[in-house]
Amino acid sequence: MDYEYLSRAVGQVAAGWSGPASAATREVVPGWAIGVLREVADGGRPVRAVRHPLGFTCLPVERAGRDGVCVHVWSPRAGRAAAATSQVHAHCWELTSYVLFGRLENRIMMVAEAAGLHGGGALPARRDGEPGLYRVLDVRSGVAAEPEEAVDELVPTARLVHCVPGQRQLIGPGDVYSVPAGVFHATHVPAGTEAATVALGRLVPGAPDWALGPPGSEPRRDRRDQRDAGQTAEVARIVLGRLLTATPRPPGAPRPPRGPPAPPDPPAPPDPPAQPDPPAPPDPRPTAGRRPTARSRRPPGTRWWP
Repeated sequence: MDYEYLSRAVGQVAAGWSGPASAATREVVPGWAIGVLREVADGGRPVRAVRHPLGFTCLPVERAGRDGVCVHVWSPRAGRAAAATSQVHAHCWELTSYVLFGRLENRIMMVAEAAGLHGGGALPARRDGEPGLYRVLDVRSGVAAEPEEAVDELVPTARLVHCVPGQRQLIGPGDVYSVPAGVFHATHVPAGTEAATVALGRLVPGAPDWALGPPGSEPRRDRRDQRDAGQTAEVARIVLGRLLTATPRPPGAPRPPRGPPAPPDPPAPPDPPAQPDPPAPPDPRPTAGRRPTARSRRPPGTRWWP
């Protein structure tokens, strides 16, 4: 099960937290992604990419009961679906996401009823005046016999809400972030750039699946923009190409120095040549009739080289 394997690799992540993953996670998750995406690119895994209305392309790698694993891809090369609502939405599942490459901004949104604030207090005004006014839309994802026939229904509710940006999370390669079920947020990737994440989702029974739209929103049904086998393989190859060349900096590692490299150290001077031992003075004693000793067998002044 991919979800269980990856959730163990990522570890326990506090709700709403974002920050660098452990060194072990940075090894396991990209390695898993490379293996799975190679299977998708080669046609060995029956996956079909879907262009999501929130601006990314989804590769739904696993659906197992209440758990799911997707690779989300933001890339001009993959295209994007037409937006049906604002980017502000709330999942019916807990999200834990690991960034494979690229940079994105996740914003937790402050939402309150237009007729009376939830929990008391007041929302701060936007720079251009009052907080934005939106209609809450109930998102109902249909299940069809054939994936290409699946549709999403956007049903306006009676709720009108104000919404302003809250906590801002800037997230880069090797980072993890978490969004609890039912919390409104919006994810943004700078235009013209690429990013990809591994998204782990666990369904929370009874949690809402909502989006925010204009106050006058009408009911609508959107057929999912599913890609064919060749287009799906191309999306997988986009991510593979980036992963196979990416070398994220481990957490805590120093940044490389800027400017030209320092010149190498000068070579050490060579050792001076060895000087021969001075000759020993001659032995004044007569040698005739003397038996050579072990000391006298070696001529004075010579060395035993290894």
